[in-house]
Formats: sequence, C-alpha cells, structure tokens
Amino acid sequence: MKENLANLFLAVLGLAVVNSAVGQNISEFTIPSGGVPFGIAVGPDGSYWFTEKSLDNAGNVAAAAIGRITTAGVITEFSIPASSSGNLGITAGPDGNLWFTETFANRIARITTAGVLTEFAIPTAGSLPQGIVAGPDGNLWFAEQTGNKIGQITTAGVVIGEFTIPTPVSNPSDVVVGPDGNIWFTEQSGNKVGRITTAGVITEFVIPTADSIPHGIAPGPDGNLWFVEGQGNNIGRISTAGVITEFPAPLAEPLDIVAGPDGNLWFAEQSPNIGRITTAGIVTEFPAPAAFAIAAGLDGNLWLTEQGVNKIARITTGPCVADATTLCLNGSRFRVQASWQIPSQGRSGQGTAVAITGDTGYFWFFGANSVEVVVKILNGCLINGHFWVFAGGLTNVEVTLTVIDVDTGELKTYANPSGTAFQPIQDTSAFAACPP
Repeated sequence: MKENLANLFLAVLGLAVVNSAVGQNISEFTIPSGGVPFGIAVGPDGSYWFTEKSLDNAGNVAAAAIGRITTAGVITEFSIPASSSGNLGITAGPDGNLWFTETFANRIARITTAGVLTEFAIPTAGSLPQGIVAGPDGNLWFAEQTGNKIGQITTAGVVIGEFTIPTPVSNPSDVVVGPDGNIWFTEQSGNKVGRITTAGVITEFVIPTADSIPHGIAPGPDGNLWFVEGQGNNIGRISTAGVITEFPAPLAEPLDIVAGPDGNLWFAEQSPNIGRITTAGIVTEFPAPAAFAIAAGLDGNLWLTEQGVNKIARITTGPCVADATTLCLNGSRFRVQASWQIPSQGRSGQGTAVAITGDTGYFWFFGANSVEVVVKILNGCLINGHFWVFAGGLTNVEVTLTVIDVDTGELKTYANPSGTAFQPIQDTSAFAACPP
C-alpha cells in the first residue's frame, strides 16, 4: 500500500460561459494538466472529485490523477503513483473519504480530502474494476468488468466478498444503492440490470431492447431506478420488483444518469447534448458539450466530465425547488438541506423539510412529531451588506446543514459533531451577494 500521494499538480483557472439553453447556464473549466476526465462524484467537503488520466501519442495511459473542483471552479490535481492505473469510477465513502477504481492496476483506492492516497489490491487478477458505490452496510461495492463479479471492500481496505454474476461475460459497469437497500448494477454485455443484496444474493432482469449496452444507473426521486442504454438510445426505468419500462432518447448515445435538483433525471450524452427525463418519461435534450459522466451535488447544479476537450462543465438548472428534503427560503434564493448520521449505529439520512414562513423552516429526522433543526435566513443587506443564517437544534446527533445561494452558487456548510448538543448558529456574514 502506498500511503503517500505524489505531486500536487495545480491550480486555479477562470470560467467562461459558453452556452445557455432553456435557462441552463453552462460554464466550462479547463483541467490544468490536460488530463482526460472520467468519473465524477460530490465529496464530503462539498467539492466535486473526478478521475482522470493522460494519454501519450500512441493513445496509451501515461499518467493518472484524481482531480478536485470547488463549486467556484478551482481545480486541484493529485497524481497517482501507478501511472497506468486507468482510474474510472469514484464515490464518496461512509468514512469521509473518496474511493475510486484503478481499472488497469486492478486496485481499489482511497483518497482523503487532504489528498492522502492508499491502494488495495483486488484478489481476482485482471478484474478491470469499473463503478463503485458506498453501500448501506458501511462497505464499498464495485463492479469487476472482466472478473464478472460484484466486489465488496471494507473502509479498512479488506475485500470481504466477490460475488460471481450468473450470466457469463456480463461485463458489469455501474453500481448504485437502490431505494430498497440493495445494490443495483448494469450488465453491458449481458443486456441486463442486476440486483445484489448485502448478503450476496444476485437477481438479474433482462432489458427488452436487445444489445442495448446499459451503462449508468441511478436511483430516482420516484422510488425506481433509472439507467441509460448507450446503444439502444433509450432511458430505462426499473422498479425494485424488476419491471422495466423504456423511453426513447433518439439523439442521445447516453453514458451516465443522475437525479437532478429539480426532481427530474439528467443524463450525459456522447452527442453534443444533455438530456432530461421526467419521472413520467418525457425526454428533452438541450445543446451542451458531449460528456462521459454526470453528478449532482449540494450546490444545486449539474457537473459533467468532458473527455474530448479535457474540461469539467457546470450546468445551472434553475431556481430552488422545494421538496421533501429541501427548504427554499428568503424568496427561494437559498436552498437549505440537513443530513444526519449516527456513526455508532451505522445510520444516516436526510432531514425532512417543513416550511413555516418564507424565511423560516425546520427539519425532522426520526418522526414528524419531533423537530430536530430550525433554520431562518434573513436579508441583512441594509444593515451590514450580508444575508444572515440563524439555526438552532434540538439534537446531539451528527448534523450537516447545507445552505446554497442559488443566484451565485455559493455554498455554506455548518456541522454539528456526533454526541454534542447542537450549538446555535448566528452567522450574520454568511452571504455577501446583496442586490445592487
């Protein structure tokens, strides 16, 4: 295992707005090293973390790195010792670190938000690990493409399970946690969607369109899972019972999909578009850079990796939209969410949001009759040129309160440690972008 991470590459660059369509503002950020980006995920620090590799003139992997981009567009890169690792999938782990797959090095790796890297070998040789996700059991789960297995690794780096997929040469690709608490995955060559319990029991479901080449998969806000068919040019929806419905996306060649902040699903396309599909199956496609992977995070935007131009793109999907876990306060300018954890019990979740007034709301965690955190956002611009954030808690569980200014994308987080009585928040200098 390598405990030290080699060179910290770079750096900062400005953004340039290159396109807008139907209210979606697109900004692009050039990767300083010129690396080719692949997977992307939101980290526990609120930044987006992405895998990347550099190619030589013959098209071979010459270097590998993990990149971090803040919501303001500041990029930092961390090199990986094994230059031919070919890192691909990445996810936030339950331990507060980022975990990613080193496809050609046949490893699973962990990187702290400070950039410290540790690598762990996969027992099956040449398994070509692809997607990775944090499971509900506190472990990481990953797809082994040529190994034809789904792997399970602890946060200590011990591979405690490799489960063979019944369909031979299925080539599993992406993995996610479903709303039923199981792990779901796509099988590119098997033309199936698979489900595996945390005990290792696998069930497979055949996709109606033959040779569809399914790739990305994501849980939707409707209690189903949604996946993309790269060759079938469809967006698929599968219930937790295994019922599949397909919706044509004719321009797509889609690769990845994510639940967006507006209650819809958004998908990245190899063609110069980005797609949106409602939970009713209505597909809309907008002109946008061709992308490989897509992520949605706490800033309310969509972030994409652009392989062809070696950039990260940000798409702003619109104003704050209140939902079961989101408060929209002070004229819906501020999006507020609360997440909670009880590490000793392995439990976590999102707070349920309840609006009280236009400026005030609260969250409950364990029952609707038990208020946990109250939040108020006031316009103090005439007093000190800032918007103010006030909050109080009636809990001692670990809480992360996230507030995003949807006008600027600025993000603030307020954390309460586990086992500590929630301390009052009186931040009268929280956001400075006052109206002129």
